[in-house]
Amino acid sequence: MLNKRGLTSVELLVCFVIVSTIVVSMYNLILSYRNKEQIEEINNEVISFSNTLQRDIQEDFIKGHLVNVANVSSNGYRATFTFANPSTYQTTLNIKPDDGIISYTKNGNTTDYKIPSIADLMLSPDSKIEYFPATNGYVKITIILTHPNFEDETYSFMINCPVNYVY
Repeated sequence: MLNKRGLTSVELLVCFVIVSTIVVSMYNLILSYRNKEQIEEINNEVISFSNTLQRDIQEDFIKGHLVNVANVSSNGYRATFTFANPSTYQTTLNIKPDDGIISYTKNGNTTDYKIPSIADLMLSPDSKIEYFPATNGYVKITIILTHPNFEDETYSFMINCPVNYVY
């Protein structure tokens, strides 16, 4: 006659295997959601950074009425902008990939836009300022950020503005 008071070691082992399988699958699911959340946080910080930089520079370019681009460095990291509006008469933009900073100097006051403090986020050396002077011309500022979690590992945005545009 069999003892009906407890579990056999085989029954206990089967229960342990089933519970372990459920715990491992739940753990992987939670890790997956956590990684997606971290990637979303990185994207949000980078988008906020780009929106702030674009807003401040584009606003000066449009409201100040950009009339000239000068001193564009050979590597495209620095340029001086002259405006018709005296409140933003002259500005300088300086891209510093090694420091992860974009410096914008307006009327002697410098604002440093430091890229968000996120591990592995870098300001790409491919970022640059380009001036195309033909037919009144236009300026194109390309900022490229790199991170392993970005699609194609890059996030880029551009600021474009005509120079000496007549309304």
